[in-house]
Amino acid sequence: MTKEHALPYPFSALVGQESLKAALLVNAVDPRVGGVLVRGHKGTAKSTAVRALREVLPEIDVVEGCRFGCDPSGAGGLCPECEVRSVDSPLPNRLRRPVLVNLPVSATEDRVVGTIDLEYALKHGERRFEPGLLADAHRGILYVDEVNLLDDHLVDTLLDAAASGVNVVEREGIRYEHPSRFMLVGTMNPEEGEVRPQLLDRFGLCVDVEGLTEPTLRVEILKRRRAFEDNPSAFHRYWEPEQTTLKQRLAQARAALPDVELDDELLFLIASVCAALGVDGHRADLVIGRAAVAYAVLEGRREVTASDVLAVAPMAIAHRMRRAPFEVQALGVSQLEQLITGVTAPHDDQSASGAATAAGCAGEALAALLPEGSVADAACATSNSSELAAQIDRTRRSGTGRRQRTTTTGHSGRYVGAEEPRSAALSDVALDATMRVAAPHQKARDGELAITITADDVRTKVRRRRVGASIVFCVDASGSMGASNRMEVAKAAILDLLVDAYQRRDRVGLVAFRGEGAEVMLQPTASVELAHLKLRQLPTGGATPIAHGIIKSLEVLAGETRRDDSVVPWLVLVTDGRANVGLAGGLGSEDARSAAAHVRAEGINALVVDTTGRGSASARELAMVAGGEYVCISSPSGMALASAIRTRVTE
Repeated sequence: MTKEHALPYPFSALVGQESLKAALLVNAVDPRVGGVLVRGHKGTAKSTAVRALREVLPEIDVVEGCRFGCDPSGAGGLCPECEVRSVDSPLPNRLRRPVLVNLPVSATEDRVVGTIDLEYALKHGERRFEPGLLADAHRGILYVDEVNLLDDHLVDTLLDAAASGVNVVEREGIRYEHPSRFMLVGTMNPEEGEVRPQLLDRFGLCVDVEGLTEPTLRVEILKRRRAFEDNPSAFHRYWEPEQTTLKQRLAQARAALPDVELDDELLFLIASVCAALGVDGHRADLVIGRAAVAYAVLEGRREVTASDVLAVAPMAIAHRMRRAPFEVQALGVSQLEQLITGVTAPHDDQSASGAATAAGCAGEALAALLPEGSVADAACATSNSSELAAQIDRTRRSGTGRRQRTTTTGHSGRYVGAEEPRSAALSDVALDATMRVAAPHQKARDGELAITITADDVRTKVRRRRVGASIVFCVDASGSMGASNRMEVAKAAILDLLVDAYQRRDRVGLVAFRGEGAEVMLQPTASVELAHLKLRQLPTGGATPIAHGIIKSLEVLAGETRRDDSVVPWLVLVTDGRANVGLAGGLGSEDARSAAAHVRAEGINALVVDTTGRGSASARELAMVAGGEYVCISSPSGMALASAIRTRVTE
């Protein structure tokens, strides 16, 4: 790369990651900030930026020969092995660069937390702990790509380790714990679903990355990428001076960090802004305080100012603000600056009530800044459970298939028990159970190993995980009376169900039928953003081809079961049941019944929802033929429909 090809923009600006670069560097200066969640669509260099961070991190002291990378000074705690070694003599040390450990979405729990070394146990008759990814990531970076797709049991494990800084493992009858302090960095595509609230709050900072539309910047990205692919060594040499400068800047910032503190005025400013914005808990206050100090020392200053708070506050607050589902709260930097300017620090004699008044004034300023009336459809208005119970006319119930914790056939899920192998191809062996079965027979067996195991002794692990549902709404969008209302009710119900879909591993889709056919309006998804985007316009009008809608819905559900054969498929048919268009010129009513029979034959859970409020014999008949349940909602609303579905689909 020649000098004339030098680029006039920093790399972060080229890929639209200025805030991401700042968030990563702030965490590099002070890991106590709590890590970074990076949200953005595919192809926006999220992973590239995260992996590049390791190259500029200063080297750290580690204990020579330690499997966990303990600090020789004992800061952050020592592993059991280093504690024993430190009794007799000082711990030997060496320098190394912090590691970046990638936690795959498909990782098993044993691989993450660690397990017992099976080979060592069989050869020596002793149980030895085999470290997992949480051990490898100690004092480094734990990187989770597609963190929103991580299984629930792994999320729970990360929460425990992130909160305590210690990984506690209880396996095969032993307990082992070791320090596990890491910078948690996750990337995700919002279209593929959300992150559980508990894990979301564990990320200190959150940034959104978007693709660039400026052609000049896109060209620069192409040039750099091609330069790297053509000659990686030359590319590295070209940028080495800037890398070295950044390393030195980080090292100096880390050295200056202990000497910089926030004064009371800035602490009050941070607390007032967080209170005015209605963020949950106090973690946002703590994160902003630490991040503002780190940002200041990165800029080479020993005094923190309100501008430093302004720089980091959006990244610490965006994912913690309370809001109604699908509410759009576009709190930009300029708006936040107005809010911060409106908060006046208290005098020394100001009482707690005075501070509360100041925070209240900040809240009023915020209310003026944020757009009003941005909450999603009024059809989602709340209603108490007794009213909903009165609205739902439960006529018939049959079939099973509710979501549950189910036994898995793979290595995913939590280890809950053991069983005899189901096939000759052994996998996922349960060491503790196997040794317990073999133990009573050791006196009668000869062998060179500490314990002799036969094929009859072997037991394999039984694992369980939560099974989600794939729910496809099949909605009558014809020109019949109430079609527009049906579509709006279905839309509101979908949005309501998606609020907790990421917790229950559900996916929700929509098929609309009208005129001469059916159309997939929303492929099954767990993403609230995608659903809100796709369901803005819902056309209605024309004839009523119910059979087309059912067949199209079955095709969508077939794709869902091919994607994951453990999901529970549900078809929710919203119609009055009066079909007047058939398949290939057939009779509408007969073809609708025939299609409903396919629902039963395919083992699909069905719910027919009649929104007429009067009750329809045609809709009842479709439910009976489909082997499903008929529900008549007297006062249709998204909340009522979602409630009817939850009572049948949820645990």
